[in-house]
Amino acid sequence: MRHPLFASFVVGTTTAFLVGIAVTEVVARWIFFSLFVGIPAGIVAGIVAIAATYAALTRRYGPTGESAE
Repeated sequence: MRHPLFASFVVGTTTAFLVGIAVTEVVARWIFFSLFVGIPAGIVAGIVAIAATYAALTRRYGPTGESAE
């Protein structure tokens, strides 16, 4: 992969939206303003996904594109 930072942002953004929507829908039964719970949960999940994806992509492939093993 030529651009691991771009790929990690795509994964993080998708994760943030999906987790935010899922948490908002699940919590909507108990909390009226469930969006105030879903947005921070989505942001945290997106940041974790960005970091994990970037670490996985840069650890597996070195700067020259060769395998690290």
